[in-house]
Amino acid sequence: MAPIPALSRPLAVFICCAVFFQLILFFKSGSDTSPEFADVDHDQGSYHSHHDTSPASSWNDPVKNRHPTVPLTLQDLHALDELSEKIAATEAERVFSHKTPEGLVFDNFIHGTRIKNDPSSKDEQRAKIVDKVRDQIRCWTTHGKWVRQDKEFTPLKHLGDSRFAKCDKTFMKALDQEGNGHYLGEYDHTHDRFMVREAVKYRWVPDEKICGPGEGPTKIGITDDRATYQQFSKSKFCEVMERRNMLVVGDLTQYQIHDVIVSAFNSSFVCYGELGCLHHSSHGLCQGVGVKYARNDILSVPWAVDPEDEEYPSASTVEQKWATADMLLTFKVLILNKGLFWRPDEIFMSELVFTMKQLWKYYPDVLVIYRATHPVSNCTALKTQREDEAIADKNGESIIPGSKVATPLEYPPQRQQDQGEHQEYRPTLADIQRQNRIAKHIVEAAGGIYLDTEDMFAMRPDGRMGDGDCARFCAPGPLDAYADLLYNTFRLLQV
Repeated sequence: MAPIPALSRPLAVFICCAVFFQLILFFKSGSDTSPEFADVDHDQGSYHSHHDTSPASSWNDPVKNRHPTVPLTLQDLHALDELSEKIAATEAERVFSHKTPEGLVFDNFIHGTRIKNDPSSKDEQRAKIVDKVRDQIRCWTTHGKWVRQDKEFTPLKHLGDSRFAKCDKTFMKALDQEGNGHYLGEYDHTHDRFMVREAVKYRWVPDEKICGPGEGPTKIGITDDRATYQQFSKSKFCEVMERRNMLVVGDLTQYQIHDVIVSAFNSSFVCYGELGCLHHSSHGLCQGVGVKYARNDILSVPWAVDPEDEEYPSASTVEQKWATADMLLTFKVLILNKGLFWRPDEIFMSELVFTMKQLWKYYPDVLVIYRATHPVSNCTALKTQREDEAIADKNGESIIPGSKVATPLEYPPQRQQDQGEHQEYRPTLADIQRQNRIAKHIVEAAGGIYLDTEDMFAMRPDGRMGDGDCARFCAPGPLDAYADLLYNTFRLLQV
């Protein structure tokens, strides 16, 4: 496991405050009478089911853990959110700000792009273009809904790991059972329906009234035509990339983002399996543009582990080397994420600050895009209802006996308070939400882009792998929305 960087005074204050806060809650709530908090109903065979569940698990087990020793009410969690955000903002200011005669300021540009504030401009959009661009990207991901495509369309054909096609295999069995003579991907003109899984039929559509071009009291982001959310185009994507290579880094969920990018370009796969990509050649997307994946569950940098000081990587996480000079001279666009391998807040923050500081200080020409961690859904209930076998009729009901059509949620799930003895696994919904906010402060302070896709994919409990893996999605499926999202992000940034 990568060591925790030396904690500065603000981080030391943070730890003391956190301990003090826990003690206050303990004496306030009482360990025997306070209700235990539960935010989502994780099934025990989810993403982390292969790890040890014995009482001997240590307090900082990076994958699975219990709730804090003091149960937290919704009000307590709100207070903890505010405290964590304040400390993250303070630490980001300490590490990434510059002293000027006007006070402490952050970089007025987005690293790796030509996006830079022009304080001398009388045009507010040009003067504050960095904030406007970030607001626009955030609007696309937070103000929208999943819209069902009723007519025939072309789903993304995935060419990567065959494990992600398990839902389609189940659906094909249902087609054989229904016996209408149609196959996967065909259009049934008799019954006016497209023969693909229901989870594939939904497309993310931002609200043009809020996120589109124009001005108004509800408008967010930029006001010109660049605010129009466009569908993915291979030729246009290559155009805005300007011969830059992408490196996708993170845990197993990031491997699927890599799969979406490669499949969107119909590129040939040169590696299979999340551990085999780093040491193979890049996937060629177009002339001068390639993509590669490196698995590093906690985004540790190579020098974070020093064997001479008897520091060694943890056996419970995979930490492939990715932030080397050779890699970062070749790959000028990074797509990062950490979060599903749970770390306590102070460790999560200090590790991310340490990583982002190296990129910010030594590689200012590298564009860093950090995507939010997606909440883990309880997909077991939907699999029990046989969602992958469902074929919807005109009324939205399944024509396959015993199966039920699953649809996206209208709103993201909210935190709930558990009144029973149910024990949660980490990270909980509250953990993910809180650490996403911490990450946003740090990444943006370091000149990066934060993709706030938390609620966007929290509304998709459907289309997940199942059988003990509720963190990843089947392919094709909801994650294909990243093809549009990344294209529009790069287009706006004009990388």
